[in-house]
Amino acid sequence: MAAAFLLYQKRGSAVEGWDPRVKITASLLLGAALLITKEPAVKTGLLAVLVLLWGLARLPWKTLGYTLLTLTLFFASTLIFQAVLSVRPDETLIRWGAIRFSAEGALRGVLLCEQIAGIVLLLSLLVRTTSPIHLAEGLELLLKPLARRRLPVHEAVMMFQIALRFLPILADEFDKIRKSQLARGGGFHRGGVRARFGGVFPMLMPLFVTSIMRAQDLAVAMESRCYQGGDGRTPIRAYRFADADYAVLAAAFVGLAAAVVW
Repeated sequence: MAAAFLLYQKRGSAVEGWDPRVKITASLLLGAALLITKEPAVKTGLLAVLVLLWGLARLPWKTLGYTLLTLTLFFASTLIFQAVLSVRPDETLIRWGAIRFSAEGALRGVLLCEQIAGIVLLLSLLVRTTSPIHLAEGLELLLKPLARRRLPVHEAVMMFQIALRFLPILADEFDKIRKSQLARGGGFHRGGVRARFGGVFPMLMPLFVTSIMRAQDLAVAMESRCYQGGDGRTPIRAYRFADADYAVLAAAFVGLAAAVVW
């Protein structure tokens, strides 16, 4: 279950058919728009577009709810900090029982929560609608001009692709270690705060050792196949922009322009 939460699953949606270069560029543009704009209507509109894209990608709404639910504590702390703890002298305080908060601070907290939710939603859409291979190929094509300045673009993208593929494996390994520790009466789910913190290390240590062993096996496998980096390698797929790709790029630039103007 932990691995399924991180893996790309093919659903045959229109979003999956978009060029990976377009999806990466559009994600960067919309992410910049979310960070730049301070207008509530624009930020809320961008978040609504991302939710619409989630439905267009045919991704399960249960997963979206679970993703946002894991950020509940972060959202609550952001609202409390902005509305209660960081009140400015010129702001009007509202009393609600024993609590006094600022309406302007509460609005800032809501906008920050929308911004965080939008960034998380963007990354989830990018990873869940693009296979790791296509994502790595699109990223390498976008960074190809940097390779002319002798920057190790191919090697960096290869490391990114390997790390992306290792995430579900490490999640499964951590889940197995956690269950085995619980079966032996250990883990970080029992005892006080100090005991729980002490129970984390026995779980992380075998995970770290397993990761090193997997990395060594992968290095031996690549060396045995005479892997020499990106020299002389050609892409297996030829990517070409379609009309939908141009439309997505135009919409992303419009969103960024709206964030800059307003």
